[in-house]
Amino acid sequence: MNVRDDIKVFDYINLSYYVFMIMLIIYNYNTVQEPLLLITGYATIILSVLYITRIKKYNGIALVVRYFYPLVFIGFVFESLGFIVPFINPHNKDYILIGWDRAIFGNNVADILGFLNVKGVIDYLQISYLAYYFLPLYLVYYLYKRKKIKLLNYALFALSLGYYISYIGYILLPAIGPRYALESLNAHPLNGTILYQHISVLLNSLEHIKQDCFPSGHVELSLLVLLIFKDIDKKRALIILPIVLSLTLATMTLRYHYGVDVVAGTVVAFVVYYFSKYIYFKGKRIA
Repeated sequence: MNVRDDIKVFDYINLSYYVFMIMLIIYNYNTVQEPLLLITGYATIILSVLYITRIKKYNGIALVVRYFYPLVFIGFVFESLGFIVPFINPHNKDYILIGWDRAIFGNNVADILGFLNVKGVIDYLQISYLAYYFLPLYLVYYLYKRKKIKLLNYALFALSLGYYISYIGYILLPAIGPRYALESLNAHPLNGTILYQHISVLLNSLEHIKQDCFPSGHVELSLLVLLIFKDIDKKRALIILPIVLSLTLATMTLRYHYGVDVVAGTVVAFVVYYFSKYIYFKGKRIA
């Protein structure tokens, strides 16, 4: 099988980003942490993807790996930013995002949403926040299980592009978010129960990079999943809609994101959605 024939468009998106990261690490070799380890990791991923695309007959685990690898490797890609961003762009830009929030909304969005800071609501929103980690996986599984290969390729292209745009945003405009940058919030800690406390502590411990605000990847990717489901399964889209709305509210109420992060994430989601549809369907209706 010709390698070119089996490299999909979503493979090019992923491979291009992996190569971009290697080049970024090499350029900043003396600045980033563990550069050799990062380069080795990305090089291994690239070789793995190229090997996957050369398999002549996909079945069983090989077929699963073929279509799920972008989501499998995304964990390493995201965590690698923690070894890179704080060192190549060490000055957090929260003051810019805070200024934009106040100019657009008239105040800090976290303060505006302070009325939601009650027990039960905070716990519900924290659980809703977790949906981000499952929605893209659910979309890929849904299409894979039904053997909708063209739609699966389209979804993987859109999701991959969405992830990487948000990651480039973190590199260019690093910010740690309202929960760390707005000292005024210390006087009004979030009023969640032990459920909220355990989940928030767990997420903080698992998240190596803290400069991951603009644009909001949580909002962007979750909304992107919703938009794709809107075209392929409206009933499921209606079920997912309240989850995405709760997740969006959670990003601001729980002080992970500024309002402008959410606005930017929403804009990027729609841009990626329409661009991906054009690439795969050229304006035609999705079957």
